Amino acid sequence: MKSREPRASSRRDRPPPEPGPLAALAGPPALTPPVSTLPGALDRLASLDAPWLTFHVGAAPSELTAQDAFRLAGRWATALLAAGVDRGDRVILLLPNGPDFVGAFFGAHLAGVVPVPVAWPFFPEPAPRRVAALAPVLAAARPKAVLTTGDYAGGGWPCPALTAPADHPAPLPSVDATQPAFIQFTSGTTGPGKGAVISQGAAVYNAWAIGHALGLGEDDVGLSWLPLFHDMGLVGALLTSLLYGFRLHLMRPGDFLLRPDRWPRLLSETGATLAVGPNFAFDLAAKKTRQPELLSLAGLRHALNGSEPVHRSTVERFTEAFAPAGLAADVVRPVYGLAENTLAVAFGMEREEDLSWHQRAVPTVGRPLAGMEVELRGPDGAVAPEGVEGEITVKSPSLATGYFEAPEQTAHALRDGWLHTGDLAEMDADGWFRIVGRKKEIIICGGYKVYPDEIDRVLMEHPDIVECATIGVPDEKRGETPKSFVVLRPGAKLTAEQVEQHCRAELAAYKIPRQIEFRSELPKSSVLK
Repeated sequence: MKSREPRASSRRDRPPPEPGPLAALAGPPALTPPVSTLPGALDRLASLDAPWLTFHVGAAPSELTAQDAFRLAGRWATALLAAGVDRGDRVILLLPNGPDFVGAFFGAHLAGVVPVPVAWPFFPEPAPRRVAALAPVLAAARPKAVLTTGDYAGGGWPCPALTAPADHPAPLPSVDATQPAFIQFTSGTTGPGKGAVISQGAAVYNAWAIGHALGLGEDDVGLSWLPLFHDMGLVGALLTSLLYGFRLHLMRPGDFLLRPDRWPRLLSETGATLAVGPNFAFDLAAKKTRQPELLSLAGLRHALNGSEPVHRSTVERFTEAFAPAGLAADVVRPVYGLAENTLAVAFGMEREEDLSWHQRAVPTVGRPLAGMEVELRGPDGAVAPEGVEGEITVKSPSLATGYFEAPEQTAHALRDGWLHTGDLAEMDADGWFRIVGRKKEIIICGGYKVYPDEIDRVLMEHPDIVECATIGVPDEKRGETPKSFVVLRPGAKLTAEQVEQHCRAELAAYKIPRQIEFRSELPKSSVLK
């Protein structure tokens, strides 16, 4: 493993740059996708009668062609209409990664119904417990039906539960680009989740923009273990493969969590050129995979790292761990997106220039995708200068139409065609921007702003720390103070004092976490955040 180069000075010793031009950037010109709706995309791919999806579940993989998926979707649509679900009604999708999720998702579109994908448990649990966990979404969405498996049909749902499609498809209504494609309930890391309504046109555009940015085509091969109920798995993997017609291999999240090494092994076996995952997954794969030199990852062109803060140390560990398998050094790409823009906003690459005055070891998340604009705005709403922190605002053809039946929240987030994300960033002279943190997560410590992400990035540079999370806790003298939860690598021994000493070399005194709690693991939400 290569050693890290010594740094001439710490972040706190470097003055901020002089403000320059404004932090605003537009991506390449807007694109024109070949279709305007997801059913249109499925029909287009089905006409080619090409292989599409392979599900790696159980002892042997199973295949689903685009034609099979279209027929299955028609049967699910017929079942919905027969159950009395009307055009525009919402239906809950509680299904695992598999053919029925795909059929039910597109079947809802064919019926003119709005699917609401929700968290399938990674490991079995009693049906009433799952229903109780979904109570906030059920109350907000008011679904007319739940599409699920027999195991969860009797959980006490407030509406009928459908567990199988109809035997034969029936004539179905038409769908246009303005109709909702799905409602994506945000993960709610800083509060209750909200239902972002994504139109057919927005979903198609975002998937098309992703593939355009990566130069994808029908000869590519994707592999994803991410849940299809979450936007990174749904849009970044399934819908992008649908629009570009490439083969997609799908695992189940629980299988990855039990055997993280199965992900890189399947990347090798399938000849995958595209992979997607959150930051922690790259760490787990690097740590748990034995004899990586026996794998072949030379064909992997893009490994998209997003959905949570991206740490340069993680990118280095993954790249170094799989270099013996032929993995190129520039494959892992930090990306930025959010549910309110369907998914993707910007894609980036690591660069040495990212070692700026206060962003030690933070990869940029690059530039906006085609047709998208990003501006960083200060507290007064004006565009911030380059090098100065501002809130990310986005204008894009794939913006959500709003939050479902939440006009006040919609008006706050969407103003004059711009999405105010609540994420804070800085932009450099090349138009690449770096995420600093979230407005709602800022810790006010003795009057100073402290960003949990900044502390976490420093902690992750310690070779014995594999995972961490920092929050603000009450403090009598300073109002709030940082507290960090830390997971050590197996066999490592580290004291709280040693952790503080590590932070002291890189952080100003008021940013150093005064409370350290060691954990064997950190809890994660249903979308693995």
